[in-house]
Order: sequence, then structure tokens, then C-alpha cells
Amino acid sequence: MMIKPELPEYIRTMVRGDHAANDAVEARLDAEGWDGLPRFLAAVFFLAVDRRFGEAAGRADVITFVGDLRAGLADGGPEINAEAAEALIMSIIDPSIDYSISQEMIGRIQAATVQKILTDDHLTDDELNALLNEAAGLASRA
Repeated sequence: MMIKPELPEYIRTMVRGDHAANDAVEARLDAEGWDGLPRFLAAVFFLAVDRRFGEAAGRADVITFVGDLRAGLADGGPEINAEAAEALIMSIIDPSIDYSISQEMIGRIQAATVQKILTDDHLTDDELNALLNEAAGLASRA
């Protein structure tokens, strides 16, 4: 599956806080369809969580992160269930962790987590492009 170039651009403009460009990309995707977004967002989420936590982070690190994430969303951001966010993030650190979360909540958690991690990391354009290209490669695999 080929990843539309608008999907990495959507994440890029979101991370950079370029609201006008983000609105323009969103309008194009609304017109053309968001095909591939769940796979691409899952790949970006995986890479972002791995970048932030690695394999050594514990539950306390994740709980602190989710608390900060939810606090940042308190002024008009999407509602994120804390336990679901912790479980979804922990499942990247420890793949043996199971969770039962709605697809809608998974999408909210992934988008908010990606935005927070990639914004907090102050990635250069080259670093952000490399991460988004890697995610597109992962999402394109069968």
C-alpha cells in the first residue's frame, strides 16, 4: 500500500503548528479521502513512542507522560482516556501487554501522543522528514 504524500504532510504541519498549511492539507484529504491514515498514524505512533521511551521505560514514566499529555489537551483538545493511553503506549514498550480500546480512542491517543512527542523533541526538518519517511515505509509494507 502506497502512502499518500498528504499524510506525512498532515503530520508535519500538525507538529510544526502551521495551522493554515494543516487546514489546507486537511481540506485536500477531506476531498480525496484519508485512505491509509490509520496504518500511517500507527507507524508514526510506534516510532515516536520508541523514540521517547525506548524499551526501558516503566509504567511510572508512561503515567507521568500521559498526565502531561492530558493536561496539555485540557483547553479544547480531544478527550483522552488515561488508562487507555497508558495501555496503548505500554503496548509499544512491552508487546505482551493486551488492551481493549475503541478505534476512535486509539486514533485520538495516537494523534495526541505523536504531536506531543514530536513537538517536545524539537526535531529539525531533516529529523522529522526521516521519521515520517520511515513511518511511510513501515505503513507501506504488506
